[in-house]
Amino acid sequence: MNAPLEDITILDLSHALAGPFCSTMLGDFGARVIKIEPPTGDIARAWGVPMTEHDTSYFVSLHRNKEGVCIDLKSDEGRELFFEMVKKADVVLENYRTGTLAKLGIDYEAARQHNPGIIYCSVSGFGQDGPYRDRPALDLILQAESGMISVTGEPGGSGVRCGVSVADLTAGMNAAIGILMALRVKDKTGEGQSIDVSMMEGQMSLLGIMIGNYLADGILPKPMGTAYSALLPYQTFHTQTRDIALAVGSEKLWKIFCPAIGHPELATDPRFRRNSDRIGNAPALIELLQGILLERSYEEWEALMLEHGIPVGAINDIATLVEHPQVKARGSLVEMDHPRAGKVRIVGVPMRLSRTPGKVRTPSPRLGEHTVQVMREFMGMSEERIEELAGKGVLVA
Repeated sequence: MNAPLEDITILDLSHALAGPFCSTMLGDFGARVIKIEPPTGDIARAWGVPMTEHDTSYFVSLHRNKEGVCIDLKSDEGRELFFEMVKKADVVLENYRTGTLAKLGIDYEAARQHNPGIIYCSVSGFGQDGPYRDRPALDLILQAESGMISVTGEPGGSGVRCGVSVADLTAGMNAAIGILMALRVKDKTGEGQSIDVSMMEGQMSLLGIMIGNYLADGILPKPMGTAYSALLPYQTFHTQTRDIALAVGSEKLWKIFCPAIGHPELATDPRFRRNSDRIGNAPALIELLQGILLERSYEEWEALMLEHGIPVGAINDIATLVEHPQVKARGSLVEMDHPRAGKVRIVGVPMRLSRTPGKVRTPSPRLGEHTVQVMREFMGMSEERIEELAGKGVLVA
Protein backbone atom coordinates (compact mmCIF):
# COMPACT_ATOMS: atom_id res chain seq x y z
CA MET A 1 0.00 0.00 0.00
CA ASN A 2 1.08 3.58 -0.63
CA ALA A 3 1.57 6.05 2.23
CA PRO A 4 -1.72 7.78 3.16
CA LEU A 5 -0.50 11.30 2.32
CA GLU A 6 2.08 10.63 -0.39
CA ASP A 7 0.24 12.76 -2.96
CA ILE A 8 0.07 15.78 -0.61
CA THR A 9 2.61 18.61 -0.74
CA ILE A 10 2.97 20.95 2.24
CA LEU A 11 4.82 24.27 2.14
CA ASP A 12 5.96 24.51 5.73
CA LEU A 13 6.75 28.07 6.79
CA SER A 14 6.51 27.19 10.47
CA HIS A 15 9.27 27.42 13.06
CA ALA A 16 9.92 26.66 16.75
CA LEU A 17 7.65 23.76 17.85
CA ALA A 18 3.88 23.90 17.25
CA GLY A 19 3.92 24.08 13.45
CA PRO A 20 6.92 21.79 12.95
CA PHE A 21 5.33 19.15 15.21
CA CYS A 22 2.29 19.23 12.92
CA SER A 23 4.29 18.89 9.70
CA THR A 24 6.39 16.08 11.19
CA MET A 25 3.23 14.09 11.92
CA LEU A 26 2.04 14.56 8.35
CA GLY A 27 5.49 13.86 6.89
CA ASP A 28 5.66 10.58 8.80
CA PHE A 29 2.72 9.38 6.73
CA GLY A 30 4.12 10.33 3.37
CA ALA A 31 3.31 14.01 2.83
CA ARG A 32 6.01 15.89 0.97
CA VAL A 33 7.02 18.57 3.45
CA ILE A 34 9.05 21.41 1.95
CA LYS A 35 10.38 23.36 4.92
CA ILE A 36 10.87 26.95 3.80
CA GLU A 37 13.20 28.90 6.08
CA PRO A 38 14.49 32.48 5.93
CA PRO A 39 18.24 33.00 5.43
CA THR A 40 18.62 33.22 9.22
CA GLY A 41 17.03 29.80 9.64
CA ASP A 42 14.45 28.40 12.03
CA ILE A 43 15.02 29.77 15.55
CA ALA A 44 14.87 26.20 16.88
CA ARG A 45 18.13 25.33 15.11
CA ALA A 46 19.83 26.82 18.18
CA TRP A 47 17.68 24.97 20.74
CA GLY A 48 18.67 21.81 22.58
CA VAL A 49 21.92 19.90 23.01
CA PRO A 50 24.55 20.60 20.30
CA MET A 51 25.31 17.42 18.30
CA THR A 52 27.45 18.96 15.55
CA GLU A 53 28.44 22.51 14.68
CA HIS A 54 25.07 23.09 13.01
CA ASP A 55 22.78 20.42 14.50
CA THR A 56 21.05 20.18 17.88
CA SER A 57 19.15 17.32 19.48
CA TYR A 58 15.99 19.44 19.46
CA PHE A 59 16.11 20.09 15.72
CA VAL A 60 17.23 16.59 14.75
CA SER A 61 14.43 15.02 16.82
CA LEU A 62 11.73 17.27 15.36
CA HIS A 63 12.50 17.73 11.66
CA ARG A 64 12.72 14.30 10.07
CA ASN A 65 11.05 13.58 6.71
CA LYS A 66 11.39 17.18 5.44
CA GLU A 67 13.19 18.90 2.58
CA GLY A 68 15.03 22.06 3.60
CA VAL A 69 14.64 25.07 1.31
CA CYS A 70 15.88 28.59 2.05
CA ILE A 71 14.05 31.53 0.43
CA ASP A 72 14.15 35.22 1.29
CA LEU A 73 10.41 35.93 1.38
CA LYS A 74 11.07 39.58 2.14
CA SER A 75 12.26 40.05 -1.43
CA ASP A 76 9.88 40.58 -4.34
CA GLU A 77 11.33 37.65 -6.26
CA GLY A 78 11.13 35.48 -3.16
CA ARG A 79 7.43 36.20 -2.80
CA GLU A 80 6.84 35.58 -6.51
CA LEU A 81 8.60 32.24 -6.17
CA PHE A 82 6.50 31.36 -3.12
CA PHE A 83 3.27 31.94 -5.08
CA GLU A 84 4.58 29.76 -7.92
CA MET A 85 5.13 27.03 -5.32
CA VAL A 86 1.64 27.61 -3.89
CA LYS A 87 0.19 26.78 -7.31
CA LYS A 88 1.72 23.30 -7.07
CA ALA A 89 1.03 22.71 -3.35
CA ASP A 90 -1.91 21.47 -1.33
CA VAL A 91 -1.19 23.02 2.06
CA VAL A 92 0.61 26.03 3.52
CA LEU A 93 1.45 25.80 7.21
CA GLU A 94 2.67 28.76 9.28
CA ASN A 95 2.93 29.80 12.90
CA TYR A 96 4.34 33.30 12.67
CA ARG A 97 3.04 36.06 14.90
CA THR A 98 -0.44 37.03 13.72
CA GLY A 99 -0.33 39.51 10.86
CA THR A 100 3.33 38.97 9.96
CA LEU A 101 2.67 37.16 6.69
CA ALA A 102 -0.13 39.61 5.79
CA LYS A 103 2.45 42.42 6.00
CA LEU A 104 4.66 40.44 3.63
CA GLY A 105 1.70 39.94 1.28
CA ILE A 106 1.77 36.14 1.45
CA ASP A 107 -1.19 35.42 3.74
CA TYR A 108 -4.19 33.21 2.91
CA GLU A 109 -6.06 35.87 0.95
CA ALA A 110 -3.03 36.41 -1.27
CA ALA A 111 -2.25 32.68 -1.61
CA ARG A 112 -5.79 31.73 -2.63
CA GLN A 113 -5.61 34.14 -5.56
CA HIS A 114 -2.94 31.87 -6.99
CA ASN A 115 -4.53 28.58 -5.90
CA PRO A 116 -8.20 28.60 -4.83
CA GLY A 117 -7.78 25.04 -3.59
CA ILE A 118 -4.96 25.86 -1.18
CA ILE A 119 -5.41 24.89 2.45
CA TYR A 120 -3.71 27.53 4.59
CA CYS A 121 -3.22 26.60 8.25
CA SER A 122 -2.18 29.34 10.69
CA VAL A 123 -1.16 28.42 14.24
CA SER A 124 -0.90 31.28 16.74
CA GLY A 125 -0.98 31.95 20.43
CA PHE A 126 -4.44 33.48 20.70
CA GLY A 127 -6.01 33.09 17.25
CA GLN A 128 -6.39 35.33 14.23
CA ASP A 129 -8.81 37.79 15.86
CA GLY A 130 -9.71 39.19 19.27
CA PRO A 131 -7.92 41.72 21.49
CA TYR A 132 -4.93 39.41 22.13
CA ARG A 133 -4.34 38.46 18.48
CA ASP A 134 -1.21 40.60 18.11
CA ARG A 135 0.50 39.43 21.29
CA PRO A 136 3.73 37.45 20.93
CA ALA A 137 3.36 34.06 22.55
CA LEU A 138 5.39 30.96 23.32
CA ASP A 139 4.31 27.84 25.17
CA LEU A 140 4.92 29.19 28.69
CA ILE A 141 2.72 32.22 28.03
CA LEU A 142 -0.17 30.07 26.84
CA GLN A 143 0.11 27.63 29.70
CA ALA A 144 -0.12 30.66 31.99
CA GLU A 145 -2.91 32.57 30.23
CA SER A 146 -5.07 29.49 29.62
CA GLY A 147 -5.21 28.47 33.28
CA MET A 148 -3.14 25.31 32.79
CA ILE A 149 -0.43 26.45 35.21
CA SER A 150 -3.07 27.29 37.85
CA VAL A 151 -4.10 23.63 38.12
CA THR A 152 -0.65 22.04 37.78
CA GLY A 153 1.62 21.46 40.77
CA GLU A 154 1.41 20.33 44.37
CA PRO A 155 -1.54 21.17 46.65
CA GLY A 156 -1.06 24.47 48.44
CA GLY A 157 1.81 25.51 46.21
CA SER A 158 2.00 27.94 43.35
CA GLY A 159 1.22 26.54 39.92
CA VAL A 160 3.98 25.15 37.74
CA ARG A 161 4.54 24.75 34.02
CA CYS A 162 3.79 21.31 32.61
CA GLY A 163 7.06 19.46 32.06
CA VAL A 164 6.59 19.38 28.28
CA SER A 165 5.48 22.15 25.93
CA VAL A 166 1.89 20.98 26.03
CA ALA A 167 0.43 24.17 24.51
CA ASP A 168 2.70 23.88 21.48
CA LEU A 169 2.19 20.15 21.06
CA THR A 170 -1.59 20.35 21.41
CA ALA A 171 -1.71 23.11 18.82
CA GLY A 172 0.42 21.01 16.48
CA MET A 173 -1.91 18.05 16.80
CA ASN A 174 -4.99 20.25 16.31
CA ALA A 175 -3.37 21.72 13.20
CA ALA A 176 -2.72 18.25 11.78
CA ILE A 177 -6.32 17.22 12.45
CA GLY A 178 -7.61 20.43 10.89
CA ILE A 179 -5.47 19.94 7.78
CA LEU A 180 -6.66 16.35 7.36
CA MET A 181 -10.30 17.44 7.65
CA ALA A 182 -9.76 20.27 5.16
CA LEU A 183 -8.13 17.81 2.74
CA ARG A 184 -11.19 15.59 3.06
CA VAL A 185 -13.42 18.55 2.16
CA LYS A 186 -11.16 19.38 -0.77
CA ASP A 187 -11.48 15.79 -2.01
CA LYS A 188 -15.24 16.28 -2.14
CA THR A 189 -15.50 19.87 -3.38
CA GLY A 190 -12.12 20.85 -4.78
CA GLU A 191 -12.19 23.91 -2.54
CA GLY A 192 -9.51 25.00 -0.10
CA GLN A 193 -9.94 27.01 3.09
CA SER A 194 -8.08 28.71 5.90
CA ILE A 195 -7.54 27.03 9.28
CA ASP A 196 -7.16 29.10 12.45
CA VAL A 197 -5.52 27.13 15.29
CA SER A 198 -5.24 28.90 18.65
CA MET A 199 -2.88 27.58 21.30
CA MET A 200 -5.14 29.18 23.91
CA GLU A 201 -8.18 27.25 22.72
CA GLY A 202 -6.14 24.06 22.51
CA GLN A 203 -5.36 24.38 26.21
CA MET A 204 -9.00 25.13 26.94
CA SER A 205 -9.97 21.91 25.19
CA LEU A 206 -7.68 19.98 27.56
CA LEU A 207 -9.18 21.84 30.51
CA GLY A 208 -12.73 21.31 29.24
CA ILE A 209 -13.92 19.09 32.10
CA MET A 210 -12.44 21.42 34.73
CA ILE A 211 -14.02 24.42 33.02
CA GLY A 212 -17.35 22.61 32.86
CA ASN A 213 -17.17 21.73 36.56
CA TYR A 214 -16.36 25.33 37.49
CA LEU A 215 -19.25 26.67 35.43
CA ALA A 216 -21.53 24.16 37.15
CA ASP A 217 -20.55 24.63 40.80
CA GLY A 218 -18.40 27.79 40.92
CA ILE A 219 -15.59 26.00 42.78
CA LEU A 220 -12.19 27.06 41.47
CA PRO A 221 -9.92 24.11 40.54
CA LYS A 222 -6.54 24.11 42.29
CA PRO A 223 -3.32 22.10 41.90
CA MET A 224 -3.72 18.54 43.21
CA GLY A 225 -0.30 17.04 42.57
CA THR A 226 -0.78 13.61 41.00
CA ALA A 227 -4.38 13.29 42.22
CA TYR A 228 -7.55 13.67 40.17
CA SER A 229 -10.67 15.41 41.43
CA ALA A 230 -13.10 12.95 39.80
CA LEU A 231 -11.65 9.69 41.19
CA LEU A 232 -10.10 8.36 44.39
CA PRO A 233 -7.73 6.62 44.87
CA TYR A 234 -6.13 7.86 41.65
CA GLN A 235 -2.66 9.24 42.41
CA THR A 236 0.86 8.33 43.47
CA PHE A 237 1.85 7.03 46.89
CA HIS A 238 5.14 6.24 48.65
CA THR A 239 6.18 2.64 49.24
CA GLN A 240 9.22 1.25 51.05
CA THR A 241 11.32 1.45 47.89
CA ARG A 242 9.85 3.86 45.31
CA ASP A 243 6.66 5.71 44.49
CA ILE A 244 3.73 3.89 42.93
CA ALA A 245 0.91 5.16 40.73
CA LEU A 246 -2.48 3.62 41.48
CA ALA A 247 -5.67 4.13 39.49
CA VAL A 248 -8.71 2.55 41.11
CA GLY A 249 -11.07 3.73 38.42
CA SER A 250 -14.41 2.12 39.32
CA GLU A 251 -16.52 0.85 42.20
CA LYS A 252 -15.85 -2.71 41.03
CA LEU A 253 -12.11 -2.15 41.29
CA TRP A 254 -12.50 -0.52 44.72
CA LYS A 255 -14.21 -3.66 46.04
CA ILE A 256 -11.32 -5.74 44.68
CA PHE A 257 -8.63 -3.32 45.82
CA CYS A 258 -9.58 -3.19 49.50
CA PRO A 259 -9.24 -6.92 50.28
CA ALA A 260 -6.18 -7.11 47.99
CA ILE A 261 -4.30 -4.68 50.25
CA GLY A 262 -5.48 -6.59 53.35
CA HIS A 263 -8.21 -4.15 54.43
CA PRO A 264 -11.60 -5.42 53.20
CA GLU A 265 -13.36 -3.25 55.80
CA LEU A 266 -12.54 -0.11 53.78
CA ALA A 267 -14.97 -1.23 51.06
CA THR A 268 -17.92 -1.10 53.45
CA ASP A 269 -16.79 1.87 55.56
CA PRO A 270 -19.54 4.49 55.00
CA ARG A 271 -16.88 7.16 54.54
CA PHE A 272 -15.41 5.34 51.56
CA ARG A 273 -18.15 3.09 50.14
CA ARG A 274 -18.76 5.05 46.93
CA ASN A 275 -16.47 7.26 44.89
CA SER A 276 -18.37 10.36 45.96
CA ASP A 277 -17.91 9.34 49.59
CA ARG A 278 -14.18 8.82 49.07
CA ILE A 279 -13.79 12.22 47.43
CA GLY A 280 -15.68 13.86 50.30
CA ASN A 281 -13.36 12.19 52.81
CA ALA A 282 -10.20 12.36 50.74
CA PRO A 283 -7.70 13.45 53.46
CA ALA A 284 -8.64 10.60 55.77
CA LEU A 285 -8.54 7.98 53.03
CA ILE A 286 -5.25 9.16 51.57
CA GLU A 287 -3.63 9.09 55.02
CA LEU A 288 -4.89 5.54 55.60
CA LEU A 289 -3.74 4.27 52.22
CA GLN A 290 -0.34 5.93 52.51
CA GLY A 291 0.27 4.15 55.80
CA ILE A 292 -0.72 0.81 54.30
CA LEU A 293 1.39 1.20 51.17
CA LEU A 294 4.49 2.02 53.21
CA GLU A 295 4.34 -1.50 54.65
CA ARG A 296 5.72 -3.12 51.49
CA SER A 297 8.07 -2.46 48.60
CA TYR A 298 6.99 -1.17 45.19
CA GLU A 299 7.82 -4.54 43.66
CA GLU A 300 5.54 -6.38 46.08
CA TRP A 301 2.65 -3.98 45.52
CA GLU A 302 3.09 -4.04 41.75
CA ALA A 303 2.85 -7.85 41.63
CA LEU A 304 -0.20 -7.81 43.90
CA MET A 305 -2.01 -5.10 41.93
CA LEU A 306 -1.35 -6.82 38.60
CA GLU A 307 -2.61 -10.11 40.04
CA HIS A 308 -5.93 -8.45 40.87
CA GLY A 309 -6.23 -6.35 37.71
CA ILE A 310 -5.64 -3.00 39.41
CA PRO A 311 -3.98 -0.39 37.14
CA VAL A 312 -0.51 0.29 38.53
CA GLY A 313 2.67 1.96 37.30
CA ALA A 314 6.14 3.03 38.28
CA ILE A 315 7.34 6.65 38.29
CA ASN A 316 9.99 6.30 35.60
CA ASP A 317 12.55 8.89 34.64
CA ILE A 318 13.65 9.35 31.02
CA ALA A 319 16.71 7.12 31.47
CA THR A 320 14.44 4.29 32.59
CA LEU A 321 11.93 4.98 29.84
CA VAL A 322 14.39 4.63 26.96
CA GLU A 323 15.39 1.20 28.31
CA HIS A 324 11.81 0.17 29.15
CA PRO A 325 10.93 -3.39 28.02
CA GLN A 326 7.71 -2.19 26.37
CA VAL A 327 9.56 0.54 24.48
CA LYS A 328 12.11 -2.01 23.28
CA ALA A 329 9.53 -4.63 22.34
CA ARG A 330 7.53 -2.23 20.17
CA GLY A 331 10.49 -0.37 18.70
CA SER A 332 9.16 2.92 20.00
CA LEU A 333 12.60 4.48 19.57
CA VAL A 334 14.05 4.30 16.06
CA GLU A 335 17.65 4.64 14.96
CA MET A 336 18.52 6.65 11.88
CA ASP A 337 21.70 7.61 10.10
CA HIS A 338 22.24 11.35 10.18
CA PRO A 339 24.81 12.63 7.67
CA ARG A 340 26.45 14.92 10.23
CA ALA A 341 25.51 13.60 13.67
CA GLY A 342 25.99 9.89 12.85
CA LYS A 343 23.61 7.29 14.25
CA VAL A 344 20.93 8.90 16.40
CA ARG A 345 17.91 7.52 18.23
CA ILE A 346 14.65 9.43 18.19
CA VAL A 347 11.03 8.74 19.12
CA GLY A 348 9.24 6.94 16.30
CA VAL A 349 5.77 7.35 14.84
CA PRO A 350 3.16 7.18 17.65
CA MET A 351 0.19 6.01 15.51
CA ARG A 352 0.31 2.47 14.11
CA LEU A 353 -1.70 1.91 10.93
CA SER A 354 -1.82 -1.77 10.00
CA ARG A 355 -1.83 -1.30 6.21
CA THR A 356 -0.19 2.11 5.72
CA PRO A 357 2.21 2.69 8.62
CA GLY A 358 4.17 5.87 9.08
CA LYS A 359 7.94 5.80 8.83
CA VAL A 360 11.05 7.81 9.65
CA ARG A 361 12.59 8.04 6.19
CA THR A 362 15.02 10.95 6.13
CA PRO A 363 16.94 12.97 8.76
CA SER A 364 16.53 16.66 9.53
CA PRO A 365 17.87 18.89 6.75
CA ARG A 366 20.60 21.45 7.10
CA LEU A 367 19.61 25.02 6.23
CA GLY A 368 18.89 25.14 2.50
CA GLU A 369 20.04 21.55 1.94
CA HIS A 370 17.38 20.80 -0.69
CA THR A 371 16.96 24.27 -2.20
CA VAL A 372 18.50 23.38 -5.55
CA GLN A 373 16.86 19.96 -5.71
CA VAL A 374 13.37 21.32 -4.99
CA MET A 375 13.74 24.23 -7.41
CA ARG A 376 14.93 21.86 -10.11
CA GLU A 377 12.55 18.92 -9.57
CA PHE A 378 9.44 20.42 -7.96
CA MET A 379 9.49 23.80 -9.70
CA GLY A 380 11.12 22.78 -12.98
CA MET A 381 13.53 25.71 -12.70
CA SER A 382 16.60 25.89 -14.92
CA GLU A 383 20.13 25.82 -13.51
CA GLU A 384 20.69 29.33 -14.85
CA ARG A 385 17.64 30.69 -13.03
CA ILE A 386 18.63 28.92 -9.81
CA GLU A 387 22.10 30.44 -10.01
CA GLU A 388 20.63 33.86 -10.75
CA LEU A 389 18.31 33.81 -7.71
CA ALA A 390 21.10 32.43 -5.53
CA GLY A 391 23.36 35.24 -6.66
CA LYS A 392 20.72 37.78 -5.58
CA GLY A 393 20.31 36.11 -2.18
CA VAL A 394 16.72 35.10 -2.93
CA LEU A 395 17.71 31.43 -2.64
CA VAL A 396 20.26 30.00 -0.22
CA ALA A 397 21.68 26.51 -0.74
